[in-house]
Amino acid sequence: MIQKQLRRFVPLYLLVLAMFAIAVNAQETRTLTPGTTITGTFDNSNFIQVFTIDVQAGQALTVSATNVIGIPLALVLTDVTGSTISQIADSDVDGEVVLRDITLEQTGTYYVTVFKAAGVGSVSQLEFSLTAELTDAAQVTLEAVATSTIQATPIPTNAPNTTVVEVTPEVAAEATIDVVAVEQLITTQGMTINLNWGSTDDLDLEIRDPIGGSLYFQTPTVPSGGTLGTNINQGCAATTTTGTETGVWSPGGIPVGSYEVLVYFQQNCDDEAPATFSIAPTVDGATLGEQAGTLLPGQVFATSFVVNADGTAAFTGLSGVVEDQILPDTAANILAAATPITIGSAVNGTITTNDPYDAYSFIVEANDIVTITQTASSGSLDTFVLLLDAQGAIVRSNDDLADGITNSQINNALLTQPGTYTIVATRYAKRVGGTEGTYAVTINAQATNLPEEFVNLTRGSLEFTLVWNTDDDLQLLVRDPAGDAVFDDTPQIRSGGRIASQGNLNCIPATTSSPFSYVYWPQEIQPRPGVYEVEIWFQSECTATEPVDFNLFATLNGQEVLNVSAQPILNERYLISFTLEVDGSTTLSDGGIIRGLDTLPYQADIENAVVVQSGIAVNGSITQDNKFDLYVFTAQAGDLINLSMNATSGTLDPTLYLVGPFGNLVAENDDAVVGENRNSLIANLTLPESGQYIIIASHFGALYGGTTGTYSVTLTQLN
Repeated sequence: MIQKQLRRFVPLYLLVLAMFAIAVNAQETRTLTPGTTITGTFDNSNFIQVFTIDVQAGQALTVSATNVIGIPLALVLTDVTGSTISQIADSDVDGEVVLRDITLEQTGTYYVTVFKAAGVGSVSQLEFSLTAELTDAAQVTLEAVATSTIQATPIPTNAPNTTVVEVTPEVAAEATIDVVAVEQLITTQGMTINLNWGSTDDLDLEIRDPIGGSLYFQTPTVPSGGTLGTNINQGCAATTTTGTETGVWSPGGIPVGSYEVLVYFQQNCDDEAPATFSIAPTVDGATLGEQAGTLLPGQVFATSFVVNADGTAAFTGLSGVVEDQILPDTAANILAAATPITIGSAVNGTITTNDPYDAYSFIVEANDIVTITQTASSGSLDTFVLLLDAQGAIVRSNDDLADGITNSQINNALLTQPGTYTIVATRYAKRVGGTEGTYAVTINAQATNLPEEFVNLTRGSLEFTLVWNTDDDLQLLVRDPAGDAVFDDTPQIRSGGRIASQGNLNCIPATTSSPFSYVYWPQEIQPRPGVYEVEIWFQSECTATEPVDFNLFATLNGQEVLNVSAQPILNERYLISFTLEVDGSTTLSDGGIIRGLDTLPYQADIENAVVVQSGIAVNGSITQDNKFDLYVFTAQAGDLINLSMNATSGTLDPTLYLVGPFGNLVAENDDAVVGENRNSLIANLTLPESGQYIIIASHFGALYGGTTGTYSVTLTQLN
């Protein structure tokens, strides 16, 4: 997806930037005559600056950049097409760098790029001075262009004959990016991409350019020169039925290659109908036609078009709704095309629109734990990796390694069945996507020391396995769709669930370095449809001194439905749930450490909250699609109240939050009587301020909770 990779850069001799497209969109102008010094400043959002200078044929140019604290600087001189003329870094680390007597044979505009040679990843505020001289002492004009922050996906340079080495520390400390030079098409009318729709719905446009820029409402400018216009109907505020969002590249250079266009249906504002839209690009005055689509709330649409070096451009003809759990080809074709590799190896490949995936097969023993990483190494590629079993079923998949990192990783996958598995290395949106580039795939196995008891566990129709790395006491609890929970205090429940191993319960150490807990439903009992909620509670550190790292796995009739890992601290609880449908399919919810109110995005719904009155109950329901409801009331400082939330049907485990007039959490309650009454009660509370209070009715686990059902909320003012 979007905005995914943070990066740092290595020294200048591996980094040359040509910023022609940005210079076209100059935002700031300063003038200099030969011998006159100007100053500039680098900071956390502006760590490269580009200047232009007009030169006559035959003149020799000298440019020097200095700073008083000795930070090594770098200079790059390019022509109007982005071709590098000369480059230099501060080799003696004295804070001064000079491009000296560069004879320029063509009359025209040239570009001087200034940045820190020591690596932009650690930019702090730094003031520098810049001076230019021409041998004939002609008057020159320098036009300073403040560049935008380098974007979060791999960005090759615009200039030919350049090399960038980029490091993604979250993935591998030594990982490098090899850059393929990107051609520029010089336009007189620029490029425009319009997203048009005719409803008040909140749709968002994203455009990914061939050099890795992501033009989106969160990043409204990109280094290739693109700028995003107004975000229409954002958050359903000030809505219009004539929605148009536009990405614009001004006249000048635009990268040649594949442009991916994404449409997000963020929020349904007034009507319930699907949103119908069209995407209309215009490249240098030539329209490409329209690509139409239809989305439901929460869906994402993808298409792409290609800009060629000869000035022609066209849609690829590929488009559709993005689905994570689909393959880029038939399972049979993928398995047949897989190249055998071994655990511990690394392979490289290239993803293009014509070849949107590669497949690699490997062999494991029962209960091997493997980690598979796909890292983009050039171009605009937004990676996506899948793991298939011997039958071609999807075992695991991953789009983003973490928030802000577009590389992909299947982390600590427990493969309970021996045999051949297949890696599918592809891209976000797969066959209908538009990002392209090279990548590296690595596969490694985690050493485990599991006992024979683990290998010989009784197999079940539904299985939950928790494995961790320390002597800590972690509790595994699984709640079934009826609301019954199986854990160490309740080893068997009515629906058939039972616990067969309890790890380091009460700090009794496991016989190996990898303790585990195991809950299962016997094979002769098919689990009932509904929501299954899984909780991991870090109960005691016992004798452990190192951080705990757990892996949680769930399988349904041999197919993995859940595989997550986390690093809780003492007394934290991790919660996740999934829904088992009648047809046997499963839908996984969000999961994470329970943070209560902090995980509920309630602020945008305050204006639609229901007003409650003292003594009059209001009713509502919590579902997998509706994690909370909001109610408001007005009170005075010193008022005494009771606030209750009682479940009236389903498995609902109520939780109440009360937010004060200044947005502060005043009170919260999960269980009225711990261990006896799961309803919620905030009793005999004296309100601290006058104003409007917000009641948030939710369930245990807030955003991550799995219990559902109807409820009633009652506010009682006692004075």
